[in-house]
Amino acid sequence: MQLIDKIKEIEKYICKHFEEWDLDDPVEEEYLNDYQEISGASEEELSVFEKKFGITLPEDFKELYRYKNGSKYLSILPCVIDEIEMLFNLMSLQAVTSTKEHFQNRDALLTEFTDYFTNEDIENMKDSRIKPYLFNKKWIPFAEYCDSCFLMLDFDPDIAGKEGQIICYIHDPDKVVYAAPSITELVSSILEEIN
Repeated sequence: MQLIDKIKEIEKYICKHFEEWDLDDPVEEEYLNDYQEISGASEEELSVFEKKFGITLPEDFKELYRYKNGSKYLSILPCVIDEIEMLFNLMSLQAVTSTKEHFQNRDALLTEFTDYFTNEDIENMKDSRIKPYLFNKKWIPFAEYCDSCFLMLDFDPDIAGKEGQIICYIHDPDKVVYAAPSITELVSSILEEIN
């Protein structure tokens, strides 16, 4: 099954099982109507986005955005990350750009936040795939949950990681955890979880 077919399966699932995830009815609330009206990003929009951030987006990620440039209020990425259920909405490229102005807009190591993290906390968060930052200019948030948790593309992975991997910023307590090697694998794992 192709990536977009998998996304369509998740769309159907969310519209049918919204109560299990403690969501409002997407049809009744017209989230589905709003979502259906969203078009994909053009090649030009994708290219401008890449130039702005000095990155090359993974091909599967571009495929997702060619299908839908965001999902507004429809949570098309219901994930279980770090044993927490989170229903992510896909951000439009425009929303990503404006979010980057105030979030993940600087580089800051975990060790810079001595008021928040003990050495033990930092040790517990160690993952050879992710550099030990709380904020990193080369992390691109693209999906959000409750305005405080974000799925991000990582363009500055650590030794065991790979460029374009998906990581997750979780708020309160703040931490950054590994989510998936790619958007395709993230979507596949969601589908496995819900089927």
